[in-house]
Amino acid sequence: MTYTERYVHTGQIALNVAEWNAPLTESVAPTIVLIHGYGSNWNTWGLVVDKLSVKFKLFAIDLRAMGRSGRYGEGSSRQIWADDVAALLPLLSDQPVYLIGHSLGGWVTAAVAAQHPELVSKAILVEPYSGANSEVRKQARKRPPEQRGRRAQQIRDATTPDDLIPAVTEQYAGASDDSIRRIASMWFQMDPALEGGPISRTEDSEAFDDIFGTIQCPTLMIIGATNKGGILSDEEAERIVNLIPDAQLLSWPKVGHSPHIARNYDFIRATKRFWAE
Repeated sequence: MTYTERYVHTGQIALNVAEWNAPLTESVAPTIVLIHGYGSNWNTWGLVVDKLSVKFKLFAIDLRAMGRSGRYGEGSSRQIWADDVAALLPLLSDQPVYLIGHSLGGWVTAAVAAQHPELVSKAILVEPYSGANSEVRKQARKRPPEQRGRRAQQIRDATTPDDLIPAVTEQYAGASDDSIRRIASMWFQMDPALEGGPISRTEDSEAFDDIFGTIQCPTLMIIGATNKGGILSDEEAERIVNLIPDAQLLSWPKVGHSPHIARNYDFIRATKRFWAE
């Protein structure tokens, strides 16, 4: 299916939005908005968008400071991404949307659903970031502080995505050449300010649980396995699902952090089935 890309200005930031034509076979097609994870862009949904656009009116966005969207801004925090999406959604649809987010985008989806329930009809959280208890947060504590600054400088120094291939190869040893090039391209588009700042040391006291516990819409959470690269242990996933008043958990133990890529056809089926419930 063909798509177009355009900038939509929220009044605060210009966000890049990919849009697919409304399905001809659906008289009233519900709207899906896809939100990618940290350091990525909307293209991470590339294996599912064509099939989803047959059933749904589909949008995929680049978050602030990633992809082709506007830059991060001094003093920005994680909440800025949720605020951006909340400002964007009424410009894309006059009805509540089916919001789907991966990783950081999963947290953004949760925050928007919790803080603006009138904007979201249903939500899917794909390996959502859950703060201090997530595996990615535990790993971040072990990394030397200079590592983030080093990647920020590598991004600043790069003149083409290919300049970042050695750094990506070092971090993702064993990945295919195609994956390495795609990640290098995503890094190249990322605002280095994201990597230049220190990791928050206050996440243990941030209101992650309050956000998950305030979600009012039906919610599906899809996770992989930590031994395959997933960022939520089974215990943490169960804990979060139990916080959400109306939630289901779908666990795929043979995949890692990107179930929508590793099991794209199953992800499409799960998305359609959950909407129909």
